[in-house]
Amino acid sequence: MEVINLREIGSQIPNLYQYEVIAKMNNHNFTMVRVKDRTLDFHTHPDSDEVFFVVDGKMKLEFRGKTVDLNTGEMCVVPKGIEHRPICTTEVTCLLIEHEGTLTPENTDGTYKG
Repeated sequence: MEVINLREIGSQIPNLYQYEVIAKMNNHNFTMVRVKDRTLDFHTHPDSDEVFFVVDGKMKLEFRGKTVDLNTGEMCVVPKGIEHRPICTTEVTCLLIEHEGTLTPENTDGTYKG
């Protein structure tokens, strides 16, 4: 058991779009990523909810008919099967929590290596 400082880990990720699994729990990955100037395509995760927790910065989550603004310290749970897309115009450090195998190269614009 160890303490995990999210801001410290986020600041140490050397490259944008570099996904880093920082912890695992019950077949769930806690993945940190720094992103800027990226809008992913609408997509769904049919088998798992997904959590977006903004460690530093701000971003938007767009759903069909609704957009949610997320700022530092805020999070949003996207239920499985709900079509969504992240919109990151300024730099944001985000913690993603999802069932192992939810993130793939296909739904991360090819940057997730797993």
